[in-house]
Amino acid sequence: MKSFLLTLLALASSTGILLAQQTKISGSLLDSTASKPVEFATVALLKEGKIVDGATADANGKFVFTKASAGKYGLQISFVGYTPKTVEGINVVAEQDLDVGVIKLSQAVQKLAEVTVTEQKSLFEEKSDRMVYNAEKDISVKGGDATDVLKKIPSIAVDIEGNVQLRGSSNIKVLINNKPSSIVARSISDALKQIPADIIKQVEVITSPSAKYDAEGTAGIINIITKKNSLQGTNGSISPNFSQWNNWQNASINHRMKNLSLSANGGYSDWKNKRYIQLLRSFSAEGVTTNQRQPQWVIGNGQNVYANVNADWDIDSLNRMGAGINYYNGDNTNGFNIDFEESRQGVISQYFHRDMSRTYDWAGATLNLDYTRLFKKPKKELNFLMMYSFEGEDSDYWSNLLNRESTVYYREKSYNINNNKEGTIQLDFTNPLDSISKLELGTKTIFRQILSDYRIANAVDGSTNFSDQPSLANVFDYAQQVVAGYVVYSRTPKKNWGINLGARYEHTFIQANFLNGTAPFSSTYGNFIPSVSLSRSLKKEQQIRFNYSQRIQRPQFYYLNPYVNQSDSKNLYGGNPYLKPELTHSVEANYSISIKQTSLNLSAFLRQTNNAIESINTVDDQGVLKQIFQNVAQNSAYGFNLSANTKLTKQWSVNGSLNVFYNVLESAELKTRNEDWMYRINLNSSVDFGKGIKAQFFGFYNSARVNLQGTYGGFGFYNIVVQKEVLKKKGTIGFGYDNPFNETISWRNDFIGPNFVQTQDVSMYRRGWRLNLKYEFGKMSSNQRQKKRISNDDKKGGDGNN
Repeated sequence: MKSFLLTLLALASSTGILLAQQTKISGSLLDSTASKPVEFATVALLKEGKIVDGATADANGKFVFTKASAGKYGLQISFVGYTPKTVEGINVVAEQDLDVGVIKLSQAVQKLAEVTVTEQKSLFEEKSDRMVYNAEKDISVKGGDATDVLKKIPSIAVDIEGNVQLRGSSNIKVLINNKPSSIVARSISDALKQIPADIIKQVEVITSPSAKYDAEGTAGIINIITKKNSLQGTNGSISPNFSQWNNWQNASINHRMKNLSLSANGGYSDWKNKRYIQLLRSFSAEGVTTNQRQPQWVIGNGQNVYANVNADWDIDSLNRMGAGINYYNGDNTNGFNIDFEESRQGVISQYFHRDMSRTYDWAGATLNLDYTRLFKKPKKELNFLMMYSFEGEDSDYWSNLLNRESTVYYREKSYNINNNKEGTIQLDFTNPLDSISKLELGTKTIFRQILSDYRIANAVDGSTNFSDQPSLANVFDYAQQVVAGYVVYSRTPKKNWGINLGARYEHTFIQANFLNGTAPFSSTYGNFIPSVSLSRSLKKEQQIRFNYSQRIQRPQFYYLNPYVNQSDSKNLYGGNPYLKPELTHSVEANYSISIKQTSLNLSAFLRQTNNAIESINTVDDQGVLKQIFQNVAQNSAYGFNLSANTKLTKQWSVNGSLNVFYNVLESAELKTRNEDWMYRINLNSSVDFGKGIKAQFFGFYNSARVNLQGTYGGFGFYNIVVQKEVLKKKGTIGFGYDNPFNETISWRNDFIGPNFVQTQDVSMYRRGWRLNLKYEFGKMSSNQRQKKRISNDDKKGGDGNN
């Protein structure tokens, strides 16, 4: 594999070498207003209307082409913030160097202090390989977190706990600014709650990723893009947000100089929640049916801190470096007040009251260092990335059992300490073969080390004299290494079919050790991941696209950790270190059209997952339910998504979507099959009343969804927000209300096993107000420089089913 990739790299590099010629063409670029050099602009050399060579102006605005034959040429100059310019009639004589002199560029007309927007970017955009949601244009998500943003996207479903599904599957990869974050690998739902909606610019949904992307995430990739400022100067914002259930305080600052840019943002949140759960279970043992009733109140609260610092340095016109650190720290607790009652033939056989608290504390950081080497040939570049992340997490609980006289007769406590480390080295090379085609190839190596140490102690007499239980303790030491290489060829002509062909190979090495005497195990396996995409632009702004890709889903740490959480002695759950990866085949067809103020998109898809990981519930003779993950199913889903964007008037815009699919889950091992239709409806409407006043309504409904042993209930959500610009448009004030006509969001979950039937009625308190404030400060100038950052997607996204 190594020799294969080196050969491809050599071939790609050789295509960028032009045949040696005798004549040199040079010149310099000058700002026509400021009379100063225009640095880093792109200059293309044209012959007979076609690009034959390219160059980048240096820090003094100078450019040079060293290998040109005799003939007539033109120059095409472009740069952000300047009007593109073409120079024709350049005659080159063989072996005679030519200096075309000074070429003056005019700044593009823009007045940053007095901007009049005549047409805003729509909330949703369809691109050749992804759907883009422009969150910065949506006022209804202000003051929330990333889960509020994802709820707005047609193909994504987010439940009340923050768990995310893409087209019915929770096996997805989530990136932040094209890069991984260590908190995402642990739990998507936890990560999303720590990202304020105010700093999110866009969300990209890639349902059929090419071979350039990591193979993780069987349903696809969700890439969250945060706001960045490419203008020079110093500026920032302060955004305090308050609500009945969540308070977010955010701040950001950017400072940009000639060759160096610095940015930082951070914030603090505190949240709370409240829910009521009624659990009923019937099970049979030795011909006797036993009924259990377990009502409980859950009160949660937490505090989270996050911070990001980034630096970018343009060493010269061809070499750039970037570095960044992302830090987070959280302390979150759920308190449980539970009554348990068990009866046989109408006679109560067991009763207790449980007071319990579960705490999740975590702290970690991700460090990135990247280097980009540009070439004089436009869009040819080499990217090198290094990343290191570390995280510590404590998952603790304590539990007291009380009898009917409110006397404590049993106590239990536990702690589970996790330490996770990860390192990544990645190399990407892009080489344009001509103006419409390019070759991309690269390699990546990922090292992961996970350590879990858990202990349980109890006091059977209800005293505070705890004794350790060695039989319930263990240390789990897990190491994983992934080595990958890819090659992608793409061709995108304007009038004919475009094609993207890719192949990726990933090899995985696993080593696991235990302290309690369980035999260690190791595993190694390879996956060849092909991808193909065909697309074509038609007349009248129509586009069609067909995709096929394979994806894999390696089980993340939450699935693997053998620690069994038994804080609720009647409901246990834990991981399975022997899980194998899932493999998914995905086919998609997409059609989009724009008609005046209306855009429509229709996509149909088919997905099949083999060796699927499912959460399996079993109930023993004592009525104790145990939930463990197993590779026992084959899952299939097929359906369509229809979304539309339109402007009913100049001030009133509406967009909505309908996502419908049929899901089939089947396990030959468990002799179980479950299938049904599922759907999701989204509606978003916004009105601009003028004078800086806007209003927006949003609502969605998720239907019930099947699992291998039952059904998760459906639920809906809606809110309305009004926003006013103040302080000469430097500030905004917004007020919103969630679920004004419903105090709770309620749903029912049903589970059926060989010897049990269970229902779970859940009511989550979600009605509440929100107040969003924001103030922007600083001064900006329009001397912009193009910035290229590498796209890294090296880590799998974690599932949120905590």
